[in-house]
Amino acid sequence: MINPIKLNWSHAGRKRAFLLLATMLSGSYTNAQSVGDVLLNINYENGTPDSGITGLNVTNATAADAAYIVQPGATGNHAIAHKVVYGDSGYYSNENWRSESSTNQYRIANFYPGDERRYEFSVLLKDWTPWKSGDPTNETNIFQLKMSGGAGVPLQVRTQRNAMRLRFAIDNNVPPVDIIPDVRPYVNQWIHFRIDVKWADTAIGYMKTYMKLPNQINYVLVDDKTNYTTYNKGPVGGDHGYIKWGVYVTPPDITRIVYHDDIKVIYLGGPAVPSFEQKPAEIVYASKTHLP
Repeated sequence: MINPIKLNWSHAGRKRAFLLLATMLSGSYTNAQSVGDVLLNINYENGTPDSGITGLNVTNATAADAAYIVQPGATGNHAIAHKVVYGDSGYYSNENWRSESSTNQYRIANFYPGDERRYEFSVLLKDWTPWKSGDPTNETNIFQLKMSGGAGVPLQVRTQRNAMRLRFAIDNNVPPVDIIPDVRPYVNQWIHFRIDVKWADTAIGYMKTYMKLPNQINYVLVDDKTNYTTYNKGPVGGDHGYIKWGVYVTPPDITRIVYHDDIKVIYLGGPAVPSFEQKPAEIVYASKTHLP
């Protein structure tokens, strides 16, 4: 008699395997990805706040201008603006002063242990109120690699005082890294980011952050985490990760507006991604030779 094999899979692993099998049986499964395939491309060129992507959450804030389209974008004709006015309940959502878009419900852009991904986005701090000595030091978050279920946040791109910084999961016990000591010279200009991650729930992952300032031609590596735990689900769970962008937290009596554009999730390795959603027609697949 053959002894049964007991699989010791995590809840996230079982869920992903089930979804993959269901997709294969439905006939909608695509071939394994190649390095450089663009899984998600949000460029707002159709002029709508969801960029025409079903499952993209634009914002949970109720103010009419909590999220809106602006012109021009970083590289095209359109971008999205998120706005928070401190003290106005229309800009309060999910228990804080916040207006953020997210891919939580867009499965093809979610991440799990074993995935390797590149995340790209461009950001503009619109008419940014500078910090002055004696002002509150509240951080304003503008981009997150986020975990579901309230688990630790692997990476946040934030401003504090007049600096832009990277803040990491508390579980990793590593200090924030200031990547722009003073953002004031770059207000109302596009700053470009590229973040490469191998998602791992043990210290075998990596997280490499590149940045290109308005006066730079090439991306510059500004932080390099290797042999690093990138997927910190912690005791509260968290069965997948996703991205968020917009405005989260603002100092008292301040209005914050941030533009975002050219938000991409690019496949660098790991299990194949089932085609849960119709890929937008404007997606252009990257070539491996274009990936530094």
